[in-house]
Amino acid sequence: MDIYETMNYLNSFSKLGKPVNNLLRFARIMRALGNPQENLNFVHVAGTNGKGSTVRMIAGSLTKAGYRTGEFTSPYIYVYNDRIRIDGINISDMELAEIVTQIKPIIDGLCTECSQFEITTAIAFIYFAAKKCDVVVLEAGMGGLLDCTNIIEKSCASVITSISLDHTAILGDTIDKIAHQKAGIIKEDCPVVLAPSQKREVRALIYRTAMQFNSLFVSPNTDRLKIGKCDYTGNKFTYKGLTYITSMVGRHQIDNALTAIETLDVLKKNGFNRLSYVHIYEGVKSAQVPSRCQIIREDKPFIMIDGAHNPDGMRALADFIRTVPKEPKVLVCGMMEDKDWETAIGYISRYIDRAVCLDGFAPRTVFAPKLAEMFRDGEVSNLHNAISRAVTIAGTEGMVVVAGSLYLASALHTHSKM
Repeated sequence: MDIYETMNYLNSFSKLGKPVNNLLRFARIMRALGNPQENLNFVHVAGTNGKGSTVRMIAGSLTKAGYRTGEFTSPYIYVYNDRIRIDGINISDMELAEIVTQIKPIIDGLCTECSQFEITTAIAFIYFAAKKCDVVVLEAGMGGLLDCTNIIEKSCASVITSISLDHTAILGDTIDKIAHQKAGIIKEDCPVVLAPSQKREVRALIYRTAMQFNSLFVSPNTDRLKIGKCDYTGNKFTYKGLTYITSMVGRHQIDNALTAIETLDVLKKNGFNRLSYVHIYEGVKSAQVPSRCQIIREDKPFIMIDGAHNPDGMRALADFIRTVPKEPKVLVCGMMEDKDWETAIGYISRYIDRAVCLDGFAPRTVFAPKLAEMFRDGEVSNLHNAISRAVTIAGTEGMVVVAGSLYLASALHTHSKM
């Protein structure tokens, strides 16, 4: 198979696949593939917000310390390959095609109801094992407990980033239910790192779960945090007497950095002793994730893409936008119906002078005219014209922010010039 045949095959699987209530389907696949995940060390990361940034900071620090580090994230923004990386480099088209050619007969013979995420996870495990990675920083997909990444039997650390209500408008989830699902990645005798600024009930549930599994519980001590700078040029802060910088903007990136720092400290105490402050400093500072607080242009006009897609994400983005001395502020926005999109828009709309709304970039998008009604000055556009329209409105002194869905960011990258 060449890369075109490979992508056609991968795209023949749905994003979700047939619903599951256990991991037996994926376990059967991995058993047939030789269980390559059993030969790997993992840092398993779950949560509602901040996973991608935290994964990148942890992986970057481990790479700088000289460990061959696999990195698995979702969804992809630019190309499918950017979900599977080693030491910051995407799996090549040739390597991807070779693995898919190898596993296709097994997948076709076992399961036609798999999700693309399951197939992608299997590809990643095979690739990381073949390349003899020292450690893999593994981002969970939809959740924790029933997420196929949870097939791993042990991990060096279970990391849980910010937890918030996400699909509540459609699924009726509660914060306890979501926290319980994310806590599903916790394993026996495996250190647990919980991001700061969690709701009290979330912290209590994760702590109880860690104690049940005889696992060390760690969470950043924000009393030892001193913020020196937090603006649209980045963050500078001191934690436990040491100084760090994040290139990714927004106050929430400091919380992501603290989570990564505590995770790396746990790893250093448990065998990854080459890690030093310098490696962690450089890994945190250099971390950049496509479409997560990503500044595309600094002026004429300022352009930024952020994957904020739920209330907490939009609130964090709103807190950042209001600090940027650029006028007018123009939002290019598209959202998914299965998110609590009305609450999310409520957090950011007061800071937006004009919204350019669009739909159709993925299944189940909110109808653009309905979305536009949520803003005091909203209009409807399409994938081809949205960015150019927003840039025109912003002029040379304003700012353009793209937000609402990572699928939107990916589609705009393909269909427009940014």
